[in-house]
Parts: sequence; structure tokens; C-alpha cells
Amino acid sequence: MATEIKFTLNGKQMTLTREQVAAVASKLIPKRVQAHGVEIDGRIFPVKQVFEAATGCDRADFISTTARRHLKSLDFRLFRSS
Repeated sequence: MATEIKFTLNGKQMTLTREQVAAVASKLIPKRVQAHGVEIDGRIFPVKQVFEAATGCDRADFISTTARRHLKSLDFRLFRSS
């Protein structure tokens, strides 16, 4: 399990840790999951909501596949809405 990942998003170098993502998510009110969700500390969020908050990037600047890949790398539980 990775606790820190480094990646490039739209030409910008970024680093995220599992702890950073969890801390950001703890301050969010989960929106309704329409397609792709992530579980963080027992709460379910849309992947793009969490990834946007954790990276500071506008959700229009990345796709859910990108968010899913990086959140999965940090060993968060992902799922698809039915």
C-alpha cells in the first residue's frame, strides 16, 4: 500500500498522501455519487469531489479515471454506483 504518490496532472507536479486525502475529506459534506465513489473513513464520496479538494485542481481539468487511479494507489476503496 502506498502512503504517498507523486504524479503530474496537467503539467503540474503533485504529491498526495493518504493522510492528506483523509484530512481533506473529513471537512467535506459528501455529494451524491452518480457513477464512481470512494470510501474514506466510513463515508462515501464521488471520486472527483475528493480528488478536486485534495489537489486543488478544478474537476473540469481531470476525468474520473484519473481520480480513481490515484485514489486507488493510496489504497482507498473504490466502487461504481448502480
